[in-house]
Amino acid sequence: MSPDPFLNVFSGERALHDFYHPDKGPLIPLVELPERLNPYKKDGVQIYAKLMSHVPATNVKSLPALNMILRGQEKGKITDDTHTLVEYSSGSTVISMGILANIYGIQNTKAYLSNKTSPTKLDLLRFFGLDLTLFPGHGQPEPLDPNGGIFAATQDGAQEGHYNPDQYSNPENYESHMRWTGPQIFKQLPGLSVFAASIGTSGTMTGTGLYLKSVKPSVARVGVCTTPGDRVPGPRMFSLLAPVEFPWREAVDCIEEVGPFESYEKSLALCRNGLLVGPSSGLALLGLFKFLDKKKAAGELDTLRNGDGNIPCVFICCDQPFQLIGVDPYNYNVDWEITPATAHEMLASPAAPASPPAVLDLRDAADFVAGHLPGALNLPIGAHAAPNPYKDPKTMVAQFALLDARLGAGDAEFGALAGVY
Repeated sequence: MSPDPFLNVFSGERALHDFYHPDKGPLIPLVELPERLNPYKKDGVQIYAKLMSHVPATNVKSLPALNMILRGQEKGKITDDTHTLVEYSSGSTVISMGILANIYGIQNTKAYLSNKTSPTKLDLLRFFGLDLTLFPGHGQPEPLDPNGGIFAATQDGAQEGHYNPDQYSNPENYESHMRWTGPQIFKQLPGLSVFAASIGTSGTMTGTGLYLKSVKPSVARVGVCTTPGDRVPGPRMFSLLAPVEFPWREAVDCIEEVGPFESYEKSLALCRNGLLVGPSSGLALLGLFKFLDKKKAAGELDTLRNGDGNIPCVFICCDQPFQLIGVDPYNYNVDWEITPATAHEMLASPAAPASPPAVLDLRDAADFVAGHLPGALNLPIGAHAAPNPYKDPKTMVAQFALLDARLGAGDAEFGALAGVY
């Protein structure tokens, strides 16, 4: 029995396949914000939330996951012999893959993810039956970093019976939004003037932005990133977009940056007004606000009006809030990393500052004695004999625990560095 998109009933052996397929059910909701949530209402601005939180898996990443599985089958990359999917993911993508893998007869899903993931979210991943492997370092590593989880997932996915969809470089990620999200939005709101979405892997922004521009060249596309050094689950700061392979630059007309506190605050307001969405939704809405503020200040709002004099805007709500409550206490900024040349300039060149930064040498004592930078402090963590912590979770946990203890304010030897750390 085929699904009825109006009755929203799915029957038969393929009912679950149809339930998860966007072409087999009703359109994903598009809901206008009331005036109390829209400070530009009196300017003729209409703001709509595209509730990707209302797809069956409750997150936007289920569309790329589905598209990558379907296309993988069509291209013969996923066969009857495929028993394991491997993916690096902050959570939503691999949860969706785990669910869809069961529906499509794939036995196992391995989740490679950052050790910065909260215990609550780890429990959620285990709830869905995922096999977890944690990696230290930045939560959004570069694909070619040999110590990172993306690289490891690519290598392990090449094993017999395994498949790594690779959401970070697979064009089927963003093509899912050219296939489904963009066409739905345009069908629901053909007068659209402005589209805004957060940028993480950039799939949603890239696919939707490219599609909307192709059918309505006048649409303004706003990509929203986190402020430098800050973290909101999912989106990236702008400096981390450089290695992203998708054509996101062609899919955005401007970039806005929003911090975590206001993102959580705005998503809380949306939740308490009936739209149960996560912090990246608040971030996307505030990025849209910043864009509209600039246009209004420049006297350019009228350039966004459509034929009926209104300015219809859409922002993406990626997920629900429940698994995202909490903030990363170990935020990390790739801009903190410095090259050897920069370090030399800071420490040894004639232009070095009068009060050079503290240098903490983590090598074993014998290596430190054999040679070290003048003024360096030695904090041995057993690195010489230990396995690579990026490959061995037990070593990673032990070394991080040691650093946490020794660099705390109460440590007699290194407590003075607590503010720097």
